[in-house]
Amino acid sequence: MSFINKIGIADAPFKMNQLDVSHFMQNFYEISDNEKRKIGLMYDRSGIQTRYSAIPDYHLNFKQKQLLPSNLNDVFPGINKRMELFFKVAPPMCLQAIHNCINDENELQSITHLITVSCTGMAAPGLDLIVMEQLNLPNNTHRTSVNFMGCYAVFHALKMADAFCKANPKNKVLIVSVELCTLHFQNTFSMENLAANLLFADGAAACIVSNENTFENAIELNSFFSQVLFNGKNDMAWHISDSGFLMTLSAFIPQLIESGIGNLLEGILLDTKLNKAAIQNWAIHPGGRKIVETIQKELNLTNENVATSFNILKNYGNMSSATILFVLHKMQTEKRKGNVFACGFGPGLTLETFIGSFN
Repeated sequence: MSFINKIGIADAPFKMNQLDVSHFMQNFYEISDNEKRKIGLMYDRSGIQTRYSAIPDYHLNFKQKQLLPSNLNDVFPGINKRMELFFKVAPPMCLQAIHNCINDENELQSITHLITVSCTGMAAPGLDLIVMEQLNLPNNTHRTSVNFMGCYAVFHALKMADAFCKANPKNKVLIVSVELCTLHFQNTFSMENLAANLLFADGAAACIVSNENTFENAIELNSFFSQVLFNGKNDMAWHISDSGFLMTLSAFIPQLIESGIGNLLEGILLDTKLNKAAIQNWAIHPGGRKIVETIQKELNLTNENVATSFNILKNYGNMSSATILFVLHKMQTEKRKGNVFACGFGPGLTLETFIGSFN
């Protein structure tokens, strides 16, 4: 069996207070007082206290913007400027996350496969080659990129890493996920943009997957299971436009997840020949407060079961694909034991999960 060994995380450079971002949004758009009050209520009820960003722009008192113009009517940055900033900030965050999970040069040189994950920045040469060069990995390292899959993308990276390890017991896979969602702020006032501005944040996380258990709280990967709910394909989407990446995030997503999460859990429990009582740890992707609350209710989970997901949401927001590794990292630091059910969601509407066990 393969193991997720030590997980390392890295914050984006600028910490944002959710209240400050709320004030920024209320003052940036040319909207009515009633709409401003609505924004304030949405931010108050978000379950988020702080988030991190690649840029310091989301504060009323900060005048030297790195990306955003000073007001709504100025020329907004196109995709080129956003990608320029992505490849300035993302690589150092990747390296920090990697060094927080592995800082032994000999172990780095034993890496056979590198998987980079992101849906907020792309180029060729891309993150895979940048990370490979800056870490001085062997130039014959196998590399793969998981791009533009959204919040569930790390599950695909873990599936590939698990397959690589099962194919050859000597394989050792480095996964690094980095998302800079806040670079894709849009100047059009809409519910989709408002929801994205309220929820998403920046962060990076990395882990080593191998056939050896080299960390005290490594997670043994036992089984993966996924479902696609095509009736929700228009409710969560991520498209590239001239002005950046555009998010569609409808209010129906919690209902869609509610309709599928029970079957998802039942399917993977059947595959692993476990029952629900055998799951001691619940690593729910904190896609938003309502999503976690919906899953808690549908699966009849306790407040303690979902406390870690709410903690990551409170302190980091939704960092897209990197977020589930932040949840598992916190569980590792708490020295959890027993089985873990992890799940994430994204465009499609796609539901992904795995069951593993803390060792």
